[in-house]
Amino acid sequence: MDFLEWEPLYESILADFGYSRERDMLSAKILSKLRPTDSLRPLKNLKNKTVEIAGPFFSESCSEITIAAGSAVEQLFEKGVEPDIMVTDLDGDKDLQLELNLKDIPIVIHSHGDNIDLLKRWAKRFKGPVISTCQCKPPSKDIHNFGGFTDGDRACFIAEHFGVEKIVLNGWDFDKPFSGKNSVKKKKLNWAKKLIQDLDVPIEVL
Repeated sequence: MDFLEWEPLYESILADFGYSRERDMLSAKILSKLRPTDSLRPLKNLKNKTVEIAGPFFSESCSEITIAAGSAVEQLFEKGVEPDIMVTDLDGDKDLQLELNLKDIPIVIHSHGDNIDLLKRWAKRFKGPVISTCQCKPPSKDIHNFGGFTDGDRACFIAEHFGVEKIVLNGWDFDKPFSGKNSVKKKKLNWAKKLIQDLDVPIEVL
């Protein structure tokens, strides 16, 4: 998905949550300078594969490629599973993400208006393969927007963009925020569900 396709959805999200396009753009510029994309090769390797997007209630791996969305990295690690790709806005266990990235596990680092401080503190520490993304119009060629809002649905947008054959949602619950009851998190899950339903790729939910 290119930005012109994504922009109407992005504008609806901004309006619904009261987010700032200007803050998103500032965050994107900061990330593109601190930790620009190394290569898109890890994502291009997804083409024609069955890819599972691991969520917070992940149980066991079932596909040839596992993408960990957000804090699901921790659930995978506890079960002895290393993801093939991590997609995060730097919530969760950053030290674990750094450790895995040093083992050449690619990480997709996402910028938005609410994680500028996290980007400034952590982005440059990732020494393994990095792909940098944003949700606004990319300010440079060093940062990308493949669509998506939360870590989970953004991972799905990435998978679709790079031509996967099928997506398996492993360990997702759109009605149950992982970290407790929270109206904002619930609204984000509603958006994630809506966005994923519009993707043009076969999706299986476990």
